[in-house]
Amino acid sequence: MLTTSKIHFRLPSCSAWSLLIAMLLMALSVDGAGPEPPPQQPTKKFEVLTLRGRVVWLAEAMARRHGVKTVPEAAKRVLALETPDGKLFPLAEDIRGRGFRRDERLRKVDVELLVRRYRGAPVIQVIRAFELTKKGKFELDYWCEICSIAMFELKPCDCCQGEIELRRRIVGQDGRTRD
Repeated sequence: MLTTSKIHFRLPSCSAWSLLIAMLLMALSVDGAGPEPPPQQPTKKFEVLTLRGRVVWLAEAMARRHGVKTVPEAAKRVLALETPDGKLFPLAEDIRGRGFRRDERLRKVDVELLVRRYRGAPVIQVIRAFELTKKGKFELDYWCEICSIAMFELKPCDCCQGEIELRRRIVGQDGRTRD
């Protein structure tokens, strides 16, 4: 004969639950539990740097500097800023970085780049580009004379689809550009 026995649990009353919760809250808020940890400082995702050099194809620079031979299809895949002391900083190819791919003239001049370098990433992101010459420092962008729109890569104008031109504006001692 099969018998089943029932087990009965008696739940505490509402006042017992309230007392239990109050005791737990008091235990958590005791001042003598040790020092509070210092508040977390927000960590920066990136740092802003100013770097000087020339923008080159990374594969060509690696072959020239270190004897690394890449496969032919890698020859014009990645751009990098090569500094005078030989450091190579690969460029993130967003709109500003891609400007160096699309316009060969930008790879033939000495530049100063204002960049973001993200923590844990090997590439830099171009914020502003300047050409360095004996006559001074010139900010580089592209300009549509018809629409008066500045752009950051050589292509048809975003507005009228007409031609745009490379614009070089002198940067004064105060850091402002002048036409």
